[in-house]
Amino acid sequence: MSTEPTTPTPPHDWIPPGGGVRWTRVGELGWHAFTLPIHRGDRVLAELGEDSGAVIQMDGEQQLTWLIEPWAEAVRHLREREGVTLAGDDGSYLFVPGMARARLCWWRVAPEPGRLLTDAGRLAEAYAVVRRPGGRTAEHQADRVRGGVW
Repeated sequence: MSTEPTTPTPPHDWIPPGGGVRWTRVGELGWHAFTLPIHRGDRVLAELGEDSGAVIQMDGEQQLTWLIEPWAEAVRHLREREGVTLAGDDGSYLFVPGMARARLCWWRVAPEPGRLLTDAGRLAEAYAVVRRPGGRTAEHQADRVRGGVW
């Protein structure tokens, strides 16, 4: 029997069970948010693959938002990057979609037990890869197109 402390999985009762959205104060539910424009976010999501936690897509603003652990040091340096938004206990709000797909705000990667938060270090690494000219994501996408998956 392990004596290691475990981090409890936060309850998902803040997610509307059907359609619709909930206007949620970032930070009050045990996570902060990392947002990118969709053109860059798509590439980061592809780079993360199965390492991504839940992701909210906002079609109106053309953004992807990852839920990350609060005060994550691994992404702080990205706050100054163009297009990157970090939100936490600063009074900011975020639309959280229900589990049924809505038109403008929906779960691109649905939250599941054990797959809610994205590791901020891994997210920062994926962001760095897609920012590099000729990063791995371009190669992965080309492989997927050749394999007929795309």
